[in-house]
Amino acid sequence: MSIIDLIFIAAGAVMALLLAAFAWTSILESRPRAAFIGMGFLICFSTVWFGGFSILSPSDSIVVITLAVIAIPVILFFMPLGASKPIEIGEITEQVDERDVMFSREEYNSGSEKYNSYYAMRPENKEVDDKLRELPELMAPGGKYYDPVRSPYTDAIFKVIHGMVTEVDGEIEPVKSKSSPETMTARIKQFAHHLGADEVGIAPLNPMYLYSHVGRGPEPWGAPIDNSHKYVIVFTLEMKYDHVEAAPSLPITEESAAQYLRGTMISLALAQYIRDLGYPARAHISGSNYQLMLPPVAHDAGLGELGRHGYLISPRFGARIRIGAVTTDLPLITDKPIVFGVQDFCDRCLRCADNCPSASIPRGGKTDVKGVRKWPLQVESCLRYWRLIGTDCGLCMKVCPFSHPPSLVHNLVRVGIKRSSFARWISAYGEDFFYGKKVKF
Repeated sequence: MSIIDLIFIAAGAVMALLLAAFAWTSILESRPRAAFIGMGFLICFSTVWFGGFSILSPSDSIVVITLAVIAIPVILFFMPLGASKPIEIGEITEQVDERDVMFSREEYNSGSEKYNSYYAMRPENKEVDDKLRELPELMAPGGKYYDPVRSPYTDAIFKVIHGMVTEVDGEIEPVKSKSSPETMTARIKQFAHHLGADEVGIAPLNPMYLYSHVGRGPEPWGAPIDNSHKYVIVFTLEMKYDHVEAAPSLPITEESAAQYLRGTMISLALAQYIRDLGYPARAHISGSNYQLMLPPVAHDAGLGELGRHGYLISPRFGARIRIGAVTTDLPLITDKPIVFGVQDFCDRCLRCADNCPSASIPRGGKTDVKGVRKWPLQVESCLRYWRLIGTDCGLCMKVCPFSHPPSLVHNLVRVGIKRSSFARWISAYGEDFFYGKKVKF
């Protein structure tokens, strides 16, 4: 047997093992369609590759040509081919007013001072918001997935979080720690991981990512937000794959609430620790006591890229994450934004838009939103669907190709997407082929 024959057999064995790994991974992920197709490819490939070699005994030239047919697309998949496009961020000249955020607007009850003041300022939002408030609240009776036993679980978690919104800031110890920025950066990240954070990054705090005015929480509504901190510590929390796979039913919202609670505890502990070191620090938690928009600061901290569906996409967990943050003046070493193919991939991939039941995710290209090129969401129709079903949906998070749990096959695909435009092109179509264009729920 020649060296070429041995290479042929080894290449076939590697391909067969990858197909077997894909089929097995699909079984573990409860993806029967992908498992069936993977097993079919494994059987067909092994029969043709090894059976043909054994029966036909092809010449070396035929073997080399066959290897080339397989090798060329594999090489194209992983070779640096077409630079990954970063998010296009121009000059941001206008902050977002938290009073305009949909979660704030749904809380303005008819006849209240907030209601009268807001719709005097934004009369164009009154009709759509009034119709939204006529629907059942999230996790309340009347929603499609409401359960008298399970639904209060999520509500209970958020009540606990709401009870902590006054604890986000506090007194600062008068004596400052003399540790170097390098030492403190390492310690902060180590502490955050110890508390349960999955990924941690640090960025300079861009003041344009702060909200301009208070829209929710215990602070006076409409008050200007004054936060002059220099840095933001950002962390992500992985959402459990099986709970996300249950979207849009109750487990997705239960998991969201559980991770928000974890994020709250981590943020509060980090902020208290920094204040004990002698530096100002404020936790930003659900409830709401956010003073800033989390996805853009997470992007600046090198934790991911913004996808078509509006979620931050983590290179490890995809869209299956929740984000927490602490702002501070503690001197730290900052991270840099990362680029791993998301913008180019999302240009081609429409799975989140195709599967959005409220058609809230755009199918077209990006537009300029306050200086950032991104896909603008229809937040009103999205929240309306949430209220109709009684959960926070999560279908776009579920179907996002980046949300597959880490495995040999999925990690190889991620490497290809990061490096190659060919990989980004073929992976977008491959996702629909193996998993189906539309999910059933």
